[in-house]
Amino acid sequence: MATTISICIPCYKSERYIRTTIESALAQTVPADELLISDDNSPDRSFEIVKEYEGLPRVRIIRPAQRISLGEHYRFLLEHSRGDYLCFLSSDDALMPTFLETMRGKIENNVSLVAAASLECNEKLIPRRARGTGLPSTTLNPPEGFHFFSASNGYTISFALLARQFLLQFPPLPKDADLATDWYWALMLGTKGKVKFLRTPLGYYRVHGSNAGHDNADNWRKACAAMLAFTKRNINAGLGQPLDGRLEEIQKAVTSAEGGEVETFLPPSLKTRAKESARKLVALRYRSLPEFILKAEQGIGMALTAAHSQVK
Repeated sequence: MATTISICIPCYKSERYIRTTIESALAQTVPADELLISDDNSPDRSFEIVKEYEGLPRVRIIRPAQRISLGEHYRFLLEHSRGDYLCFLSSDDALMPTFLETMRGKIENNVSLVAAASLECNEKLIPRRARGTGLPSTTLNPPEGFHFFSASNGYTISFALLARQFLLQFPPLPKDADLATDWYWALMLGTKGKVKFLRTPLGYYRVHGSNAGHDNADNWRKACAAMLAFTKRNINAGLGQPLDGRLEEIQKAVTSAEGGEVETFLPPSLKTRAKESARKLVALRYRSLPEFILKAEQGIGMALTAAHSQVK
């Protein structure tokens, strides 16, 4: 039986961006087996826009009974999805048209995670720099993936495929840690199967004033500390030992922030500046956005229009 893929979109207060996200999922050269969209009781027009896509082939729209956290929303989508592999596409990001076609070609036996590079964009989705072009070029066999992610999150969940069979085996994070669900899942998947990376950008990561989790560094660090502590308690003691140093670093940063200390940043090294320049040069190649994105940013859904035309 062929491997199936679900694109899962957790939406909350994304009326400005959600149409572009949905249209990018529908514009794939090889379609997803399922597009599962969940609006978390948004107070704006997000759900109204999402509902416009109800009834389109392969599209399912669900909604939690009450407002939940981001980590709980990931879990909600996980439990309601049907694909063998899941892409958790944030409701302000967008996929390139060849994302699924390319990623599907990387799936093989016992692959738990495939992650692609992306383009970091401004609020208008104009590419500014590449993200993830320095990811490992070789396949990481377990527990190599775990050790790789021990240092940092190291990938962007919007542009990755995660094996559903493994995700369902992991205990949910406690509430104070679930903002770091993407990092937790990467660590745990690294213990279960092969981890593969693509250095070619396959998506657009939008940076704006309210990116979930990362617009509040203090909350993010606290969640990461709680997540790493939880992970250590739930895996083999020897395997969890590499997390000690990273956990200590984050806990010190949390303590310093609570004490009112101001973070100091050293000037970037020449090597770091060279890498940054290279990332910006990569982004320049992608300045011309696909037509469906340009239209969606204007509030026009090409996939939606095409579907309505076929009905008529």
